Amino acid sequence: MTQWNAESMHRLAKLALDAGEVATPEEALELFSRYRLHLHLGAGWADTLAGQACFLTTLNSAVRAFLGGVVISGDLDQVLSVPLYEGRTVRAVTEALGGAVMERPASDLPTLVIGRVTGQLATAPFCIQLSWEGWCAAISPAADDTGLPCAEDNPLSGVAAAALGVNEAFLNVRGDLLEAGHRCVGLSLWHPLAIEDWQTEAHRGPALSYLPKSLWLVGLGHLGQAYAWTLGMLPYAPGERPHLVLQDFDRSEKSNLSTCLLLSEHDLRTRKVRAVAQRLEAVGFAIDMVERRFGPHHQVLTNEPTTALFGVDNTAARRDIDSAKFAKIVEAGLGSGYRDFRNIRTHTFPGAKRASDLWPPQADAQKAVELNDTYEKLAREHDDLCGMTQLASRAVATPFVGALASAMVLAEVVRPLHGGCIHATLDLQMKDLGYRTGSQPVRYQGLHTPHVQTGLQDRQAAVAADAVLDEEVMS
Repeated sequence: MTQWNAESMHRLAKLALDAGEVATPEEALELFSRYRLHLHLGAGWADTLAGQACFLTTLNSAVRAFLGGVVISGDLDQVLSVPLYEGRTVRAVTEALGGAVMERPASDLPTLVIGRVTGQLATAPFCIQLSWEGWCAAISPAADDTGLPCAEDNPLSGVAAAALGVNEAFLNVRGDLLEAGHRCVGLSLWHPLAIEDWQTEAHRGPALSYLPKSLWLVGLGHLGQAYAWTLGMLPYAPGERPHLVLQDFDRSEKSNLSTCLLLSEHDLRTRKVRAVAQRLEAVGFAIDMVERRFGPHHQVLTNEPTTALFGVDNTAARRDIDSAKFAKIVEAGLGSGYRDFRNIRTHTFPGAKRASDLWPPQADAQKAVELNDTYEKLAREHDDLCGMTQLASRAVATPFVGALASAMVLAEVVRPLHGGCIHATLDLQMKDLGYRTGSQPVRYQGLHTPHVQTGLQDRQAAVAADAVLDEEVMS
């Protein structure tokens, strides 16, 4: 047996151990190596930054979940415009993120389509279309041609559509839901509690016009990197990239590669905050780093960001939100077991309750880890009860869940900049979006996040000019 431990085990493949499906970590990885995915880029997919964000998030999250490989076909001759990959070609990015180009569509693999479906692709046994419109994101069977128009641009919805699509494909390959691939699923980030009528015109929201100018990100693990990734998809003009303070104290381990969207092999053993800062600074973001734990003595100083996004997984740090004096905080928590890892909960502060009320000191006590038969057998065989207990205690996690959480969290920041409401709490289950609950939306009364105008207007003007030029050349 390979020397497996909590720092090396793939965090999604771990669910097979937790569920008792396999007897060893090697068997878990062998099982996940059978999971493959096909991503097809149809006509018009790159016309919006939402489409580009959808492609990039689908690819980046899928390669970390489908260990048998992700293949890409279709319209590959595009140059990307989203800040994080501006000026890079689709083929180059596909290779960099671990995908493989396939010149002809593969009908024998679970297939996700971004853009208009062509040919016989839609007749594949599992083929769904990812779509968006304004603040709405959706997935639907490609053969039904019931997707959203994909015209009104908002990369938050592109990220959300990608997360929903990869989740649906994973449900399919795992056999976790018979309806997977045969249903329409979607939500509105403008009105996340709309369930039956989520895609109506009223819930598509206004045009995306403003973005946060400065933010403080606490925690650069699974969730924190999802926040940073999604910020890198938003339509910031080159001279208006945001100022971010990144706070984390931890170093990257092998297991983080399965959950963190901005890490790669060469980042191992480096501090997460430095790896993320390097990526974002390279595309014009202004970065300050804080390499220590967030704690009770944290105080916001003059000229520092007054809005914070929390991606920490311990109650003590969450409780200290009260004393930090941020004007606004949005935090998210995810399920951690093999049954509930798709669950998302967000909180926005100030709200009806204080953080110290939600996470009192008694919540810090850790429950004893109970080993299932698989872990007990491994502990006996290798005389390593401590190591197996540590491994069993680690959360099951995957970046397609973090990606959807990031879209929800950033929507709580961006929505009030457009006159929308906020939610003190939101709960969502990705397996069935019908199970959505939360506090009723209220008008935000606090200090607004400093913001800038988007660069969408300039991009739309450039796209229109290119279209006119193409028509003139053709005539």
